[in-house]
Amino acid sequence: MPDLKSAFRVLVLSSSCLLGQPVAAEALSLVTGNEYPPFTGSDLAGGGVLTELVRQAFDASGTAIDIDFKPWTRGYEETLRLGYDATFPYLSTPRRTADFLFSEPLYQLSLRLYVRRDSPWQTGSPEEMRNATFCLPAGYEVSGWIRAESDRLVFVRPRSMAQCHAMLQLGRVDVVVSNPDELAWQAVPPKLTLPNVRALPEPLADVTLHLIVPRAHPDAQALLSTFNAGLQRLVSSGARDQLFRSNPEYRRVYDVADH
Repeated sequence: MPDLKSAFRVLVLSSSCLLGQPVAAEALSLVTGNEYPPFTGSDLAGGGVLTELVRQAFDASGTAIDIDFKPWTRGYEETLRLGYDATFPYLSTPRRTADFLFSEPLYQLSLRLYVRRDSPWQTGSPEEMRNATFCLPAGYEVSGWIRAESDRLVFVRPRSMAQCHAMLQLGRVDVVVSNPDELAWQAVPPKLTLPNVRALPEPLADVTLHLIVPRAHPDAQALLSTFNAGLQRLVSSGARDQLFRSNPEYRRVYDVADH
């Protein structure tokens, strides 16, 4: 059950939304995770480009927030138990949509399967990859045909994407499930693992990342509406695009991915 402090915050949030006014309650409490560059991480500029986007979206609606960085699984579970008002960035899955409401998209990712350049894997089709060993960090969700086949596939789940790429180079896994943005981050000097990796031609899935609010939150819809309104203001004004252009880590990734 939420404590009195949380209940007061929700009451002010609800009243502000009903009156059409910016939210000016005690700061909402959010959590995200580390080691998801360039999107989130306590060691990144502004906590990562999506952390900055979330902060600016709430600010555009006059809502103060505090953001903690915790291990992904812990932050997710604590949010589900109402220890936090919301968490981010997460893609949609049936399990998650049963427990959470999802914001408008923060970012779109094109998930692909990556192998070493000398790998025998050629297409990335389900028929070809059934005997492969896949690497996906703990806390990441599978998508596309891999989700349907996950009970029959072999996964290694290390702490970070960097560890997945290291194991791929050592031959300990066959395939890394990732996206061009994360892959490009691995190529930012001095990492330079990108030249040893190729994408299999069959796309896995296009997914979007979101801020999520527990369905059990006493005023989940009002909180989500407040956030979505602020996000729309950033999109309409061009501030969202400017944020991505100006973020130093995202800019480096964009340069590597496009050139």
